[in-house]
Amino acid sequence: MNFKIETIGCQMNVNESDNISQTLISLGAAQTDDINDADIVILNTCSVRAQAEQKAFSFLGRAQELKSQKKDIKIAVIGCMAQRLGLKIKNRFKSADLIVGTKDLDNAAQKIAALFDKPLIRHCGQDRQSPAISSFVTIMRGCDNYCSYCIVPFVRGRQTSIDSQIIFDECINKVKNGTKEISLLGQNVNSYLYNGLNFSGLLKQISQIDGLERIRFMTNHPKDLSDELIDTAASLDKVCKHIHLPMQSASNVVLDAMNRKYSYEHYLGLVQKLRNKISNISITTDIIVGFPNEEQKDFEETLEAVEYIRFDGLYAFRYSPRPQTKSALMPDAVPLEEKKRRHRIILSRSNEISSEIVSKMIGSKIEVLVENYENGILHTRTQGGRKIFVEGKIEQVGKILPVIVKKAKINALFGDMEI
Repeated sequence: MNFKIETIGCQMNVNESDNISQTLISLGAAQTDDINDADIVILNTCSVRAQAEQKAFSFLGRAQELKSQKKDIKIAVIGCMAQRLGLKIKNRFKSADLIVGTKDLDNAAQKIAALFDKPLIRHCGQDRQSPAISSFVTIMRGCDNYCSYCIVPFVRGRQTSIDSQIIFDECINKVKNGTKEISLLGQNVNSYLYNGLNFSGLLKQISQIDGLERIRFMTNHPKDLSDELIDTAASLDKVCKHIHLPMQSASNVVLDAMNRKYSYEHYLGLVQKLRNKISNISITTDIIVGFPNEEQKDFEETLEAVEYIRFDGLYAFRYSPRPQTKSALMPDAVPLEEKKRRHRIILSRSNEISSEIVSKMIGSKIEVLVENYENGILHTRTQGGRKIFVEGKIEQVGKILPVIVKKAKINALFGDMEI
């Protein structure tokens, strides 16, 4: 069986797709990037934004057209949109053979394999694919925050922390198979708690794994970013000097309507603590523009915060109402064209700031982890999360090496190995 898996959404979705792929491979299936070569097409979906669901529908339309020409092909829809819409997807796309929501993803690979008359049998000696140099490990599922705009608690369920021993063992296994950097994933990693072990304690445990070079974690919620966690991140050499800390808005009126449970002043205080404790830390963020009660002055407060804080990068999103959320009941008073205008302004200013930041990196020496090799070029990443492309050799993959930055663009740097 050949399978093609298409993933829409966050790092959590990417990790879940990887796990399903590895399980299918261990059962004797083969992965393909060409949909025309696939016996089954698997779509892993996202519901966080309307645009993500529209992208999924578009892909399903293409898959359904392919099935009209290739009758034996199977189509499976999994993930958040599958959880939210269930059999409504089947009603819209008659060609869908399997719908698996987030609450049953642990059984997704087996259900996919069961679609075929001849069961997949694991071949003797065939193992799961080796982890990449940089890998994801999920430490918790679901969310209890109920931000007024967010559908995650409804499609992912209540927050549940995974057994710390299971997490530790998974990290060890990945490192034994070649992983050098692990990203710990959760909707709100700051609130991890299992049998009295909080996220700071988990970081300390994982940092003791021999052979593991770097640890990242996402996503963080400002209301739960404690002084203890900041001190822990500062004290552990393996923890990367980067944090993604979603601000969403700098207007307290909007933050209150979003049910974010912190003020802009509190958020700014966290930024200052991070920069005081961790030198050269890279801070990135998320911002939503055009929230139902966002007036021009609220948007200007957010723009001023972007100017003042000078994020290393940000993701800006136009607000779109999601089913079941409280904000969906609010009058969506900001016209679409105004949302687009605010979105353009935020992104434009953010890009200018990022350009100014990376231009100051030219000539500096930075340690990078070599993640990949392609056509004589090493794909590397700094602790701050920036990509640097360098000429090198395949033997250097997985190593931490010093690089001199020679050229800088907003989303990528170019450099030479230090001689």
